[in-house]
Amino acid sequence: MNRRTLEREFVAPGPSPWKTFVVEAHAAPGSAPELLTEAFGPKGVSATDDVHLHNLVLNDDLRFVVDDLDGRFWSFHTRGPADQASRALKRRITTRRDLDHVWLPSHHLRQVRPGSRPTSLSTAFSGWDVLPSEDVHDLSITVRGGGSDHLLDLIRSEKGHGHAVTVDHLAVRAEDPDLGHVDEAVNRHAYFVAKGDSFALHQDVVAGVISRYRAFVEAAERRAITFTAFGDDGGGRLAGVPIEIRFSRPIPSLPAFLDRLFSSREPFRLWGVHHADERYGECEAVDLHVGRCVRIEAQTDMLRVHLTRGGCGNTVARLVSNLQHHIDGALSMEDPELDALLKLDSVRSLV
Repeated sequence: MNRRTLEREFVAPGPSPWKTFVVEAHAAPGSAPELLTEAFGPKGVSATDDVHLHNLVLNDDLRFVVDDLDGRFWSFHTRGPADQASRALKRRITTRRDLDHVWLPSHHLRQVRPGSRPTSLSTAFSGWDVLPSEDVHDLSITVRGGGSDHLLDLIRSEKGHGHAVTVDHLAVRAEDPDLGHVDEAVNRHAYFVAKGDSFALHQDVVAGVISRYRAFVEAAERRAITFTAFGDDGGGRLAGVPIEIRFSRPIPSLPAFLDRLFSSREPFRLWGVHHADERYGECEAVDLHVGRCVRIEAQTDMLRVHLTRGGCGNTVARLVSNLQHHIDGALSMEDPELDALLKLDSVRSLV
């Protein structure tokens, strides 16, 4: 098995389309075989001709080729059944601290391939009961065709509806005069389904999505709060800044909102005992992904997140993406750089 083999398998006809599941992994360089063995068991993991490619066989129907070349975001390639593959990965991810889903914000999904219009898209807003009673609480639509993004913009522009518009799944056709073409469908966990004549173009689409996502995650990590001691004389230097998430309209019941947020349930994976009244709340929560504390302060129109040294920026991405799907699809970041990386303001797109 090598990358040429992957290219041949990608274009070969088969009963099931090609799938790539991108997973965030916290592993030391060169330790992918050990992590895969711990997570999936020793019997199914084997080496290939490429040091960054690993065979992972879970059963007769489900085989992955895992590519760890990126270092942090690993690609699990398979032609196995989509539902079975998704369940198998989720089962391992939710029980380990060194693995997590990718949590693409809605804006990132809308620009899977900058310059290309989506051929279809789906929204999935499932509002919590803490939202105002007069608000739209649930919005789920699937639109196919070249104008699908325009319909979404019309709904978004309607007064009072912007909070409920958030993309969960999108399909796009990528074309390159030198590489060929590929039809890509991707959801907010960076699960790709691809058909076409160019594995290289498929990899380019995946790499572009992850590059933009990585920029947001690493920018959040650069804002982590750190304390450096001066020495035996005492004192030290505090660095870093809180990350503020702004809601487009106030949350009516802050205690009820924080009850849900810190319940340790999927998909937020935050646990803690908060202290809140109707105007202000705070919690020293535990991020169940990496097992570290993260302090969160809340007001009716914002959240303030304090990452500490060693904290994971994926925690912020998970929080933002899920808030978009349950609280406010029109939220923003107070920090101009983070807001631009969230909304991809620097990416020119037809979408």
